[in-house]
Amino acid sequence: MELGWPLPKRREYLKEKSGEKVDKTHPVPFQGRMQYLPVHEVPIGLPLYRLENGRTTGKQAEYLSKHPEVSKDFFRSDTESAAAQKVQHAILTELARGPKNLFREFEEEPQIEPIILTSRGYVVNGNRRLSTWRDLYESDKSKYERFRDIQVVILPFVDDKSIDRVEADLQLKEDLKADYSWTSTALMMREKMDRFGYSEDELVALYTRDKKDLLELLDCLDYANQYLEARDTPNSYSEVDSKEYAFIQIVRTRKKWKATEAEKEVFEKAAFCLTDEAGEGKRIYSEIPKVADHLDVVIESLSDEFDLDTGSMNRSAALLKTSELLSDKANFEQARLVIRDAIEAASFAKKDKKKKDNVLILVHKARTALSEAKDSITKSSTKEGVEAGLNEIDELAAAIRSWASDGK
Repeated sequence: MELGWPLPKRREYLKEKSGEKVDKTHPVPFQGRMQYLPVHEVPIGLPLYRLENGRTTGKQAEYLSKHPEVSKDFFRSDTESAAAQKVQHAILTELARGPKNLFREFEEEPQIEPIILTSRGYVVNGNRRLSTWRDLYESDKSKYERFRDIQVVILPFVDDKSIDRVEADLQLKEDLKADYSWTSTALMMREKMDRFGYSEDELVALYTRDKKDLLELLDCLDYANQYLEARDTPNSYSEVDSKEYAFIQIVRTRKKWKATEAEKEVFEKAAFCLTDEAGEGKRIYSEIPKVADHLDVVIESLSDEFDLDTGSMNRSAALLKTSELLSDKANFEQARLVIRDAIEAASFAKKDKKKKDNVLILVHKARTALSEAKDSITKSSTKEGVEAGLNEIDELAAAIRSWASDGK
């Protein structure tokens, strides 16, 4: 299978193609406005995949984690690399067989929309479609003859940030939530900041995101990395794609919770234990804030279960001992069960106490309301109905007073 022509041959061919007059055009958001650019046909083996493709960032990181013999810059140091293009093809075809299953679609359907190429032949939009057509064509060149040549739009020469803008306009704004995993989105944003020097404000403008949401997304990625490291599965982002809301709860709880760093560290590790069970159809993430609400009960329950004797220690020592316990992967499963039981019991006790105190709470509210009513009296205040209402209040107050004094 041909995964891209050599650069000189590719560039010369595309230069000649760009000079040809054609009847068909296609709208592309380019350089700040919608432009109708010519559609050409090129051999399917000509284009190269764009290795900076946002959709594949997480999968690339997983590949590097599973292949330590490969350079960390495998997908970035040489975009012409045949080895990198081959791996990228495998990643793209895996994604193409996902929920939308492009293979099923194109087994019967022809190409409808052109893919978008840079002037050097890199695919800006249509990487998955191209990988699908290549696999189908390779499997049966007679049956899939329609993919021997493919329709493309060739962009004029522009810088990398302009290419990012085209990709954002064509793909991310439309299907960022539906088609990109949250980890791929976050990794792409992080790379654009760390590697290519994008500012937070530039990313917000480029992808029309709220700045608060962007920062939360990046914080979630940081916690996901910590979680994967703690589980001895660094960069295995597919394992946390279904756990986004767990990390959101960790981020939000930490930010609003007034606690010491040692307390927050215990909370994070306990939350990670609950996150082990988080996923599709499991609302474990809703329990994570309760760990912060009932941290002392959690620590006490873990101490009893694992014989830590934290009751005889000062606060700092008890937190440190609990943190060490929650760092040992041999304890993760049992700790999760203890934590869930502890917060369930504490939540029930809190609700029970609220229920028992309900009369007192409502009486205080009534007293506050009456005090506000008194303070609101002016010369223009209406008196109609007030005395009747107070008579009813007197009767209710007498009944409650009788109940409160009974048995004293």
